[in-house]
Order: sequence, then structure tokens, then C-alpha cells
Amino acid sequence: MLKRFSENSYLNTLIVAGAAIFTFFPTVENFFYLDEWGNLYEWTHGYPYVSAIFTVNIFRFLFDTFYLNSTGYFVAALTVYTASVVIFYLFVARLLNNKVLGLVAGLLYATSPIGITTTTMVWTYVAEGGYPLTVMLLMLLYLFWRYFTEKKKIYLIAGFFAFMLFNELEPRRAFMFFPILVLFDYMFNHVKKILSLGFIARTVALFALFVSYYKYDVSLTKIFATGKIIFSEAASTFDWHTKLILGRDSLTDPRPLITLTNILLAGPWIFISERLAGYVDLADINEIRFLVITTLVVVLSLIVVAWKVKREWGQILLFSLGWVHINVLGIYIFSSPGVSEAVHRTLSLAAPGYALFVTVSGAALYTFLTRRTKIADPTLKRIFIFAFLLILTGNFLATRSNFEKFNAFHSRPARAFFSDLKRYYPTLPENPLIYIDTPNDARTKYVLSRIYGGNNYGASATMAVFYPGRTKEDVVVARDLVTVEKFTGTDKAKIDRVFAFYFDSNGLRDTTSDIRKELQNKK
Repeated sequence: MLKRFSENSYLNTLIVAGAAIFTFFPTVENFFYLDEWGNLYEWTHGYPYVSAIFTVNIFRFLFDTFYLNSTGYFVAALTVYTASVVIFYLFVARLLNNKVLGLVAGLLYATSPIGITTTTMVWTYVAEGGYPLTVMLLMLLYLFWRYFTEKKKIYLIAGFFAFMLFNELEPRRAFMFFPILVLFDYMFNHVKKILSLGFIARTVALFALFVSYYKYDVSLTKIFATGKIIFSEAASTFDWHTKLILGRDSLTDPRPLITLTNILLAGPWIFISERLAGYVDLADINEIRFLVITTLVVVLSLIVVAWKVKREWGQILLFSLGWVHINVLGIYIFSSPGVSEAVHRTLSLAAPGYALFVTVSGAALYTFLTRRTKIADPTLKRIFIFAFLLILTGNFLATRSNFEKFNAFHSRPARAFFSDLKRYYPTLPENPLIYIDTPNDARTKYVLSRIYGGNNYGASATMAVFYPGRTKEDVVVARDLVTVEKFTGTDKAKIDRVFAFYFDSNGLRDTTSDIRKELQNKK
């Protein structure tokens, strides 16, 4: 009965989708953050919108659909994430020709904490990189897999077109698709030690498409618009020299290996590492050398075991490990050299690779032990099921804990702040001053600064988002009484344009009446 259920694709799809929604549902609480206020200010104040890169178009579409209802934005983002989980399940089930392993991989990805800080902003969740990027990569892998298994050139042609399109849609992250696709091609088709002409031809074609876009700005949009291929004559401003140096350094720098270890150990390690903070420097290879070496030795041993059990499994493990490490190196070289926590938003593309690695290594180890040990099969099954549930639980708790921390730090205070602000004063007069006092507490001040700060237009623009009749030039945001007194000067009439609040852990409290009286008494 259980086996029949686990072989049901529709049921498995519902299970992995449900796991994704249940795990990531707290992200629906999220609120606008940092740079997003700049875009929202422009769009609420009638700035002309010119269709730009894919990421901005997504954000603009969500604005046109939901306006300032942040819940709608994050429900849409959660839907995209859930779609990526379902597509991953379908891809792995076909790649391994095993729906049960597809289900295991789907659940590991659905609960994985890898790269989950991408959910803190609409911009990173569903626009810049984020989970649309994962969907794109999975679609490419699926098209190439269909070509490899069916030998129909239509899939290869579609894959090349999709590769060009996705590079254009998300150039700041899609550059990692090229090495991942080449590695997938090599591992899937590498039977002999020599390279096949087909592999070389496909790699050259992908490389040509990659270079034509990133160096010469050849895109499908321009081809369809002009009917011809136009190479940009402008000199590239990209700092290839620095990137080549970082690429060389990444071969000997232990920091990418620390990041790789963080990813492979995932949820359980996140719990442990949080408790070690302050006692051990987790970014210092000298303090965690044993952990990194042990993890890598275990990983390599699992690859050897898988290779002995079934060559294809060994190849898939090498591919999935390479997939994860390409994300690590891509960010190290092209974004931020250093050690990244497993939850860092730039690592979200590695999450499916992690899930695939754990799934196949577990299946290979189980098969190996059934052949080489005297442990009864039912006992061995229970051990592996327990280990799977332990990893799944660790991932889920780590993911939920991360979401709860961010919601407590930003999402709930920000929602309540602007809800209370609009409840106290649905409209504001011309040239208002908003004074917000806080306790002399660094954390409270920091929380407040993250509620309305972090965008290129400043705090005044953030406030004006909720008052479209007011502009960033009209609104003054004050953090001390000196600024308030300077604003009112000797003009008592200006006191009526002062709106004062007190913000602490209990939220926003209106103190306008008290502050106005205090100002009146000083005149």
C-alpha cells in the first residue's frame, strides 16, 4: 500500500508542494525592506516607468497587481518557490527513474535552509536571482536531459534558446548556468575517458552563446527586434582581470570549502553553529579545519561508494556536488569573496544540488550496506528512514527559526508601524515633519532604521509612499528635538505640522499632542 502511494506522481506532487508551502508560509508575513522603498516611492508618485531588466519588470508587475499590499507580493513569491520544488521533484524522479527518490529529494529541497535569506525581500525572493532563477535552471536541465535520453534535436535547440533567454532575463546570476550545464552534459554522457565530439560541440555552442551575450551584448530581444545579430561596439567595462585573479585564488583559498561544508551540513549544522558563535570563529579554517576535512572525506567516500554500487549514481553525485560548488565559486569570484553562511541569499541556487546529493548518496549507501552487511533489511530501512526524518526535521526547524528571527526583527514591527501611522493620521498636510523618538537602546534604534531606511531616496521617501500627495522633498523625518525646533523656528504655525511618535518594543505610540504642547511652551 505504502509503495503504491509513493509511486503516485500526483500524490507526490501534492506532498512536496504542501511541504514547500508549509515550510515557507511564514514568509507571507514579510514586509517591504531596504531598496524596495525607492521603487515603491517612484511608482506611487507617478515617475515614468520604462521597461527595464527582468527583475524590475517582475517587481513592477507585482506593484500593478497588489499596490501596497505586501502580503500579495509574498504569496506570489511563495507560489514561485513552490513551483520550483514541484519542478525539481519531477526532474529528479525522471533523472533517477525513481519516484520515491524524487519524493525524498523534493522534500529535502522544500525544507532546505540553503539560501533562504533570499526571502527577506520581494526583490531577492522573486526578482533578482531568487527562485525564478532556480526554475530557469531546472527547465534547462530538463531540456538537456530530454535531449540526452531521446536524442531529439528539438530539445537541444530549445535548450540553447532558453539559455540565451535566461542569460538576458537575469544576467547577474545566470552566468552560473553555463558551467552547470557543461558539467551535467559531461557527467551524463561520459562513458569513456575521451571526450565525445557531441559533448565538445555542445560545449562550444554554449560557450559561444555565453560570450556573445556577456561580452558583445547579443540578445534574443535585439535579434527579434532587428532581424539580425548585432555585436556591441562599446568596450566592455567588466573587470575580467580581477575576476581571473579571484578565480585563481579560489583554487587555494579555504574559504569556498568552508562555505561548501556549511551547505552540505545544512540544517543540523546551522543549529550547532549558532550555539558555537562567540566560542569558535566559524570563518577561520584554523579553528574548523577538522570539520571541513572530515566533511569532505565523507563526501568523497560517498561518491566512491555510489560509483561502486551504480556508476550513474556516482556521476550524479559528482554533478550535484559540482552544482553546489559552482554556486559557491560563482559568488566568491563575481560577488563577495569570503565565507558565506548556508542561509545566505546568494546560495539559493545550490539548494536543489544539495538535495540531489543527499538523496542519491543515501540511496547508494543503503544499497551498499544491504549487499555488504548482515544487518536485516527491515532494520536497515528503519535506520535510514530515521536518518532522513532527522535531516528533514533539522532542515525544517533551521528554516523556520530563520524566518521567525527575521519576522520578529523586521516584518511584524514594520507592518505594525505603518499600519499605526496610517491609523493615527490617514493624511498629512503640506510640508509635515515626522518626529520619532525611541528609548536609548541601540537595538530599538537599529530596528527602526531598518523599518524605513536603506533606500536611495531616504526615510522621507519611505514615509511618502503611504501618503502619495506628499513628496520626499515635502516630508521631514526627525530623530531628535533639535531638528524639530529648528523646523518650527519662530513660526508657531509650523507646530501644527509636527507629528510626533514614540517607538519601542511595544510599537508606535502617538505623542503629537505632548510634543506640540512642549513646543508651544518654548515659544
